[in-house]
Amino acid sequence: MIAQLGALVANGRTADVYALKGGRVAKRYHDDWPDHLIDREIGDSQTAYDLALTPIRCHGRVEVEGGRAVAFDRIDGLALTTVAEKNVLRMGRVARALAAEHARIHRARTDAFVDVRTVAADLIDTPPLAPLTPAEKAALRDHLASLPRGDRPLHLDFHPMNVFEHAGGRATIDWQSTAVGDPAADVAMTRLLFTEAELFPGASKLQQLVYGAARGAMGRGYLREYQTLTGMTTAAIDRWATTARVLRLGLLDIASERETLLRGIRNGLHVEEPAR
Repeated sequence: MIAQLGALVANGRTADVYALKGGRVAKRYHDDWPDHLIDREIGDSQTAYDLALTPIRCHGRVEVEGGRAVAFDRIDGLALTTVAEKNVLRMGRVARALAAEHARIHRARTDAFVDVRTVAADLIDTPPLAPLTPAEKAALRDHLASLPRGDRPLHLDFHPMNVFEHAGGRATIDWQSTAVGDPAADVAMTRLLFTEAELFPGASKLQQLVYGAARGAMGRGYLREYQTLTGMTTAAIDRWATTARVLRLGLLDIASERETLLRGIRNGLHVEEPAR
């Protein structure tokens, strides 16, 4: 039976979310999103629920009109981004809540996901990283091999639009890029999202100015609180900065970010090309 989609709840780069009957939502994927990545998100979302990383259960594929969709429990609260937008005086509290949720997730241990170093290494020969020279790609592989392994779940798209107030606590959604490894890799990725990532598609110059300044302040507050809670050093996070750029570029390949991310990757490797 084909499920009837209700009101649009949210939209994103890879999918749009619609209400369903029975306290659920349908995440309907855009036509260009690969089928195997949908299957991976289903499996990783179910594992995240089983590990108590999120209270939101994934119910697998659901038939809907107009495309492919997966059903999830519906969230009964607001995204932390929305909480901050409604009252700028709450920004500090939101930043601390974001850090506390991330630290909570990183306290878990698992071997259920793919190693983040493997995820990054598999992206080196994909089209988004094609501009890198053979020497740069070799240096990048050596760099990834030098990074520490870990056994903590990594969300890799952890930001305040993916963390919600829910049932008296918090709920993290969108486990579509989950990996396992050193938690500093996940924090480096979140730091990148607060600093180098595109703000949101179609943002005007004024929006970029206003929201960019607010995002920067929240990012600094998040990072300060996370480091206070966990004792993680800035050096440990910096070690994963190049990997974070590889993951962002290779997984999403957003046109407005390409040159900045490629430049950051090259600067992080410091590769000297052989003389010709």
